[in-house]
Amino acid sequence: MPRTMLVFAHPDDETVALGARLGRFGAAHFVHVTDGAPRNEQDSRWHGFASWRDYREARSQEFRNLLAAARIETATHECLEIPDQEASLHLSDLSRRVADRIADLQPEVIFTHPFEGGHPDHDACAFAVHQALQARASQRTFVPVIIEGAFYNADAGTPGEFVARGEDVQQREYRLSGEERKRKQARLDCFVSQKETLSGFPLDWERFRAAPVYDFSRPPHPLPLLYERYPWGMTYSRFSQLARQAEELLQNEKR
Repeated sequence: MPRTMLVFAHPDDETVALGARLGRFGAAHFVHVTDGAPRNEQDSRWHGFASWRDYREARSQEFRNLLAAARIETATHECLEIPDQEASLHLSDLSRRVADRIADLQPEVIFTHPFEGGHPDHDACAFAVHQALQARASQRTFVPVIIEGAFYNADAGTPGEFVARGEDVQQREYRLSGEERKRKQARLDCFVSQKETLSGFPLDWERFRAAPVYDFSRPPHPLPLLYERYPWGMTYSRFSQLARQAEELLQNEKR
């Protein structure tokens, strides 16, 4: 395996993306950008927790259970402790922190989210990873390959599919065997609090692609984006403004 870093928004995203093959990542470094617990208490109460702090701890424990189930307790892990649904509010700082970890770990491959408007935290992860690697390219240092997993978006309609981007961006689909499907389901089952959400993802395949070049000032598909349908406090107009501000700030820091 190449040196690998996985940068995902929430505990369980790594399992959605590549749960059938997580057993190969015992030497990888996992980064969760958020702690999985929105501060408005709506999610925590809906899932039966007394507070967001209890919900946060439960989601952290679920990820530890995953590492044990996949037999990759040797993998290193960190959480950047941004509240769930708020990663878009920290784009410049998030980009710096991801860049620092890339400089420390020197990964050859980074797995992360596509920029597709499914969840604002997902798009924030995509932004941060791309910004971090642009900084490395400008410094003429080794730039790792970004591999995206398929999640959800309003364009495709079905979870586990990418937004279509034309023939220049090719995806790879790995059909899962019966044993692999059982393995992935067992790993998804570690996230007891997310059972209903995760039930919508397919078990027949895992899809990946090398990340395309994104223009974060343009929506990934015709509006509205999927996350604009939910009360998460984010619209594409606001996200694009935050992205422009972060890009300008990061560019000025390079000068």
